[in-house]
Amino acid sequence: MNMDFAVWFIFLSPLLASPIALVAGMKKIRLAGIISTASIAISFILSGYVFLTIGSTTINQSYSWFANLSYGVYVDHLALVMVLMVSFVSLMIHLFATYYMKEDPKKHVYFAETALFTSAMLGVVLSSNLVIFFLFWEIVGLCSYLLIGFWYFKPNAASAAKKAFIVTRVGDMSLIIGLAIIYASLSATASDPLSIPYLIQNAPQVAAIMGSGKLALATILILGGAVGKSAQFPLHVWIPDAMEGPTTVSALIHAATMVTAGVYLIARIYPLFTASAYYSLYAVAFVGAFTAIYAGTLAWVMNDIKRVLAYSTISQIGYMMAALGIIGIVGSAGIGPAGVSLAIYQLVVHAFFKALLFLSAGAILIALMDLRDLREMGGLWRRMPWTVTLLFIGAITLSGIPPAAGFFSKGAIVDASWAYYVSSGYNLANALPWVFLTFGEFFTAFYTFRMFSMVALGKPRSYLAEHSRDPPKYVLIPLMALAVLALSFGLFQTSFYRYLDASYAAFTEPLMEEILVYGLIAVGVLLGLFVGTANRWKKLDSTSNRAYRVLKKKYYLDKLFTNIIAVRGILPLSSAFSGFEDRYNSANETFGQDVTRMGSALRKLQTGIIENYFIVIVLVAALVFLVVEIIGGAI
Repeated sequence: MNMDFAVWFIFLSPLLASPIALVAGMKKIRLAGIISTASIAISFILSGYVFLTIGSTTINQSYSWFANLSYGVYVDHLALVMVLMVSFVSLMIHLFATYYMKEDPKKHVYFAETALFTSAMLGVVLSSNLVIFFLFWEIVGLCSYLLIGFWYFKPNAASAAKKAFIVTRVGDMSLIIGLAIIYASLSATASDPLSIPYLIQNAPQVAAIMGSGKLALATILILGGAVGKSAQFPLHVWIPDAMEGPTTVSALIHAATMVTAGVYLIARIYPLFTASAYYSLYAVAFVGAFTAIYAGTLAWVMNDIKRVLAYSTISQIGYMMAALGIIGIVGSAGIGPAGVSLAIYQLVVHAFFKALLFLSAGAILIALMDLRDLREMGGLWRRMPWTVTLLFIGAITLSGIPPAAGFFSKGAIVDASWAYYVSSGYNLANALPWVFLTFGEFFTAFYTFRMFSMVALGKPRSYLAEHSRDPPKYVLIPLMALAVLALSFGLFQTSFYRYLDASYAAFTEPLMEEILVYGLIAVGVLLGLFVGTANRWKKLDSTSNRAYRVLKKKYYLDKLFTNIIAVRGILPLSSAFSGFEDRYNSANETFGQDVTRMGSALRKLQTGIIENYFIVIVLVAALVFLVVEIIGGAI
């Protein structure tokens, strides 16, 4: 097989399948799921073929589009890891979705949209130019809007889709401004100024042309786009509401597509961040570290199983962002690994266990007729042993408990944050990432096992929980595959790092700090089990507790955005602009009406009778001669 052909069809396969699945599904609805799933299986097989044959080379096929912009594909080890992850995890989700969506009358639309969603994410990964990257990026956003609002007849789902689309547009505006700055700065000197290979291979020269400060401004604006797409503070507010879509959509967004796109964007053009002024990477590190602990606290008080997992995603993406910023700063000091190895390893591990958690939750929701309230569950480990065991594997991986892969992925990032603190000369301000990430481990363990104990332990607290049953075993095969990877992928940690970055060198953290981190995880697990079992969770729901109310109101950020920024800021401003526009349009319309009336009056002169025209000409000529004669006589 021609490797160039294989690379192009990694994303073209589901792209072509999307309209075919839609049309075929109108004739026979079952065909839609088969076509979409098969197309993604082809993408995974082609990704594996390229992975096995590419060696240490890269593929860069670029073609002129217009002006000084191009389109094409660029494949290196980073892109290969991502396409393997996206295609495999998406395949597992699609296989489960054929069962989850089997009763939905619009499932042919669903599978057409998910195929397009997967294709767009693969296009993001493989694009060789940031303009094409941005086009696929926008298709990813469009598909998330369509799928979050797939059950549009539910007001909450329609509202959540609009919220996701609007909030991520804020980040996308930041991204496009950042790209415009780079394009305007390089268009005079570079033949293809937004070519990804050009930018990452010539980052020092780009910084010299633009100036490190201007490049830092551009990269921080690009970070804004990543913050919106990957749901980082403060543009994270769309993702909890996005749980109103089908659970398989949530799995796709959180594990394989939408939220991983922002992390990949930073990783893809990472050399630009390292070449820019120092505060660019500081912004990445502190946004990620703060988001990790911030979202972890909010998950404490959520009683909707899917919202707990949503806040978990926000927090875990924060670890990836923090790793990108911290490693760049520490690496510039000459110690530790360079590149994006730790962040992408955490991204891949997160994809496995988050897809596993969401699909396990989906199986539980089917059994409980879409009951999502943890307080109405309980005792499901006895009722649904296979499903809840798979949920347990996802829970220990998320919490960073050995031997699961999360123990290795997050532990390495916490170690890197300690190295960052040490390399800064023990500057207390630079200890914040380590503090945030370390206590984020405690929060993660607590909310995860609070959720798990409320789902699995104790006695059933509702009729639906009492009568729940596992789905057929064959339905759980994709979940089992994800569980195996979540448990075993830690074996490949070092080889994974070195595949992405041959210069990898492990960070080490003092023994006391290691004991502190894993002691906090243990305390979090025990406290979560204590709070979640029996009826102890009721004590946490006391509305008289001020801290609880603050967490339940999500630090009032939704109120800030909606009641203050939107209602008191944007709406009056929009109204003012609208009033000005109305007056301007009214004035234009009045002027146009006056011109029309004048034209109507003048049109009456056009009678079409030649004799009348001749009389007018004679009269005008006589009048002209008379005026000339008078003027001449006066002179």
